[in-house]
Amino acid sequence: MPKATIYTAPDCPHSKKLKAFLKENKIDFEDKCILTSPEAIAELKKKSGQLGVPVTVIGDGIFIGFDSRAERRIKRQLGV
Repeated sequence: MPKATIYTAPDCPHSKKLKAFLKENKIDFEDKCILTSPEAIAELKKKSGQLGVPVTVIGDGIFIGFDSRAERRIKRQLGV
């Protein structure tokens, strides 16, 4: 299963839900906090064209936000 890269912020409730979802589904991920890493901010803007979080990158797939629609799309991408 491919590894996910997620761009998050510590106090963002959607970021917290995304991390819980990934852990629950045993999906390996790298968490890049945009509040503590200027490099993460630059990467996020380059990949998604925005600075809002959370953003999930899996292979060529980019998933902005985390709601039921994003959850379904991530599951499809990962075959979960």
